[in-house]
Amino acid sequence: MDLENLKSEWSAMNDRMEKQEIFKEKMFCQMLNTKSDKSLNRLVALEVINLIGSILSIPFCIYVFNKNGMELMRPFIIGGIIVLIICVILYSIKILILSKIDFTKTLKNNLLYINKYSICTKYEKLFIYYVLIPVAFASGVFYYAKMHVSLYWWILLSCVGIAMIIFTIYIFRLYNKNISIIQQNLEGLRELEEK
Repeated sequence: MDLENLKSEWSAMNDRMEKQEIFKEKMFCQMLNTKSDKSLNRLVALEVINLIGSILSIPFCIYVFNKNGMELMRPFIIGGIIVLIICVILYSIKILILSKIDFTKTLKNNLLYINKYSICTKYEKLFIYYVLIPVAFASGVFYYAKMHVSLYWWILLSCVGIAMIIFTIYIFRLYNKNISIIQQNLEGLRELEEK
């Protein structure tokens, strides 16, 4: 074998290896984008469900407010309506932030938006854990104490309170899981881009 054949074979093999490396990187990027896109779609779906639930709950609260015999609960119902209006605004902002994430555009902007979304979710979590659930539970206790209800209703209130806490923990674990998947994938893409 002469030296020119060896050089040409070596060059051809080097080109194939580079093409194979580029192909692997593209496949890896596509896989990360697909995983991130699925997580993003789950987050958007959760936020849309929350937004629709909040919007539909407002007329129900207004109906209960206008119902006779609910005079003791009117301050709490007004508070509930205010919280629902705040939720509608918050969920709308979170959906707007999520809609700005586009995996075909720059990673810097995507990381910025997912971090903004993560911060909004953390504040929402703190508000629900330390304000909403205690106030809702205290409102139920106050109302039940005024009405002198039976033990059955107290047990029901306790079960509903525990269910609220468990459901909230479950939902925020879903949020955190999907947010971390997107953040990890975007970090992986950034590392590939820096190479």
